[in-house]
Amino acid sequence: MKRLLYLTLALLTICAACNREEKKVVLDNSLRLLVKFNGKYGYCDRGGTTVIPPQFGSASIFSEGLATVRVNGKDGYIDTNGNTVIPPSFDSASIFLNGRASVRKGDKWGYINQAGKMVIDADYLYTFAFREGLAAVIVAEGSGAKAGYIDYRGKLVIKPRFDDASLFSEGLAAVKIGKNHGYIDKTGALLIPVQFFEAAMFRDGLAMVKINGKFGVIGFIDHSGKMVITAQYSEATNFNDGVAAVKKKDTWQLIDVTGKPVIDREFASPTVFSEGLAPVMIKGKVGYMDKKGKVVIKPQFDAGSIFVGGIAPVKVGEKCGYIDKTGKMVIEPRFEWDQRSIDQYTHYYTHFIADSPKEK
Repeated sequence: MKRLLYLTLALLTICAACNREEKKVVLDNSLRLLVKFNGKYGYCDRGGTTVIPPQFGSASIFSEGLATVRVNGKDGYIDTNGNTVIPPSFDSASIFLNGRASVRKGDKWGYINQAGKMVIDADYLYTFAFREGLAAVIVAEGSGAKAGYIDYRGKLVIKPRFDDASLFSEGLAAVKIGKNHGYIDKTGALLIPVQFFEAAMFRDGLAMVKINGKFGVIGFIDHSGKMVITAQYSEATNFNDGVAAVKKKDTWQLIDVTGKPVIDREFASPTVFSEGLAPVMIKGKVGYMDKKGKVVIKPQFDAGSIFVGGIAPVKVGEKCGYIDKTGKMVIEPRFEWDQRSIDQYTHYYTHFIADSPKEK
């Protein structure tokens, strides 16, 4: 009888735990482009139709069906139709990544889910985005601070012992101990010893690192820590779409993951490939080239960013419009060119490897 009672209690405990499982929030992920008009932010669809009228003094790009907007000095979240889903109640808030968003209450940070529920208490000095199941958090320690990692439930899985920490990518994360950086795995084991002055996330199997201090040189390592592209560059970008931009002396080159130039020419500034194309400036105007260096969209714009979902923002005068891969203007340049919005757009799609948004 006791055994049966224990079994029943065990089953009830399991069922109670199941009931506490987080309910998945289903949101519309239709493409919405952050645009600025008369000093206010709103959103349009792929065809350029205004879906959410410009009304916000501050707003973010959409991620996972929600966007951060500021109303009366507080941050909240709207859906792709402009409905308030999470009321503005936070002193600061980030975009959603992997079902979690960092929010600040007073001087401490925590995390909410897409229902707006605080799922990880605001106990941290600072928080980072969840990636590959873990997020770096900064906690107070004595008169200073240390970084560690938590899981989706807020459980501390890697003890705070680092002077700085970054996002996980391809199973590894760069951490700082003292003045230099190395890489840990998801157990917290230091797989690549602390030896780099700077260390970036892994992309396309490689990570950009700087050696020999602040004025040292940059190269690329593989997952074992081996320098596979010799440290010889003064500046560089992460790999994206299989290509990285590197600077030697006063000019930039584009290289592949073996370190070989992909285009037999040099450039005055770096560029980023996305969906097979990259913006390039020629005689003061921006066009787009393919990975063979062929200019497929003639230089005619004052600025331009990467392609996402088959379209790219371009600057005409002081206005922003969008082109397709043939160079056709699919959204007429009638919005303000806002570098903050463009930087958000570029950073999100080159650092978080999001799937290209599709119109629904």
